[in-house]
Amino acid sequence: MGIISRIEASPLHSTIGQAPAALADLTPTQMKVLHGVHSGLLNKQIAFDLGIAEATVKAHMTALMRKLNVRNRTQVAIAAQAAFWSQQAHEAAA
Repeated sequence: MGIISRIEASPLHSTIGQAPAALADLTPTQMKVLHGVHSGLLNKQIAFDLGIAEATVKAHMTALMRKLNVRNRTQVAIAAQAAFWSQQAHEAAA
């Protein structure tokens, strides 16, 4: 089984397709945290940038993982990338 087959069969593959729809359910702060994760920032850096506690960022990360149906920070970043690409393609087509 090749890498492409494993990706297509993985739960993450179906999540990537649902990512743009999941963005509509995010709060403004969750979107800011998502952008921070997408940019590669640490929780501490995101907290500093947003002026909130690091524990609050962790709580937002937990909510993001639940809403995006993923299990870890890397999958959040991948789902964010897919969602942002989809959003840019939709805006370009309009």
